[in-house]
Amino acid sequence: GGSQVLRRMLATGVAFAGLIGPAVARDDHVAEVRDHARRIQRAGARMDRLVGDLVDVASIEAGRLPVRPGLGAPGAVVTEAGEAFLVQAAAAGIDLEAEVRAPIARVPFDPSRVLQVLTNLISNAIKFTPAGGSVRVQVACADAALRFVVRDTGVGIPGDKLAAVFERYIQLPDPQRQGHGLGLYISKCIVEAHDGRIWAESTPGQGSSFCVVLPLPQGA
Repeated sequence: GGSQVLRRMLATGVAFAGLIGPAVARDDHVAEVRDHARRIQRAGARMDRLVGDLVDVASIEAGRLPVRPGLGAPGAVVTEAGEAFLVQAAAAGIDLEAEVRAPIARVPFDPSRVLQVLTNLISNAIKFTPAGGSVRVQVACADAALRFVVRDTGVGIPGDKLAAVFERYIQLPDPQRQGHGLGLYISKCIVEAHDGRIWAESTPGQGSSFCVVLPLPQGA
């Protein structure tokens, strides 16, 4: 469960922290200590994300997932989500682009929660896209709805697993697809709390598209 994953992450951070002491006693230790510190930071960031996800799951199970719709700018959310992963994508050799199709006025939705959905989708897209590939994040407003799409050129998802990826703790058989299995489940719950829909389309070996449609009130 989540607690076991959290303990493993904590053990990883503690283990690398324990290596810093012996390292600093040696000459020419700067690079080694820097690498250990970065590993501890990554472990801490993973733990922080998992704790947040576990809190969200507890809220979902209690029927109290906090979604607070207010006027927000969809284009700004897409831009922010893309910018958050530019460094990670560049380091992985992936071309990441955020695209806003025509100006979109401020409309009712929860920007922080939709940002959470997009960051989950972009993170997955980068994780499963090889170097030289691309990830595109798009938003458009049409037919009284917001439509967000995160499209990648990654390994793809088998057709019989397209629905299963949104289930809690479901993992695909591909060993490259590692994680605690909560991000897409939480994303689905956030979208449904907006009375929206989320689904995946994919061709194995060619890439995937994750689509989110949020209905807008008439006149929005």
